[in-house]
Amino acid sequence: MTRTQPHPHRNWAGVAVTIQHRMAHLGIDITHLAATSRVSATTIHELVRNTTQRNRHALTLARLSRALHLDPDHLRHIATTPPAIAAELAEADLPQQLREHITTLLANLNHELDQLQTEYRALRRQAAPGSQSTHNRPAPAE
Repeated sequence: MTRTQPHPHRNWAGVAVTIQHRMAHLGIDITHLAATSRVSATTIHELVRNTTQRNRHALTLARLSRALHLDPDHLRHIATTPPAIAAELAEADLPQQLREHITTLLANLNHELDQLQTEYRALRRQAAPGSQSTHNRPAPAE
């Protein structure tokens, strides 16, 4: 996957809406957010307008979250909540704190699933015929 392709499970539209709402609530503009977060104005423009979808570094999202007076993992959690689930949660008759808790749990599960898939692919590569790692293993003791 290249840097310019969106991650298939990322909710960048949700991130855009959250940043827009927080900027309006705090009465700040992109220039101010860039200065306080130490994230480039170009990156913030891309996120706010949801124009260039790509995987964003966790530090970028954490810096923006903090500058927006949110929990450091807040934007990452939103990004990793599938859009369909985020839409249903937004319409659900639930207290905001419970909604955020559910979003956090889903984001954590999504992150763990991504890690498991990465580990699985690495193990498959190691077990593939002709793989160097299979040739370098010592013979089993008899």
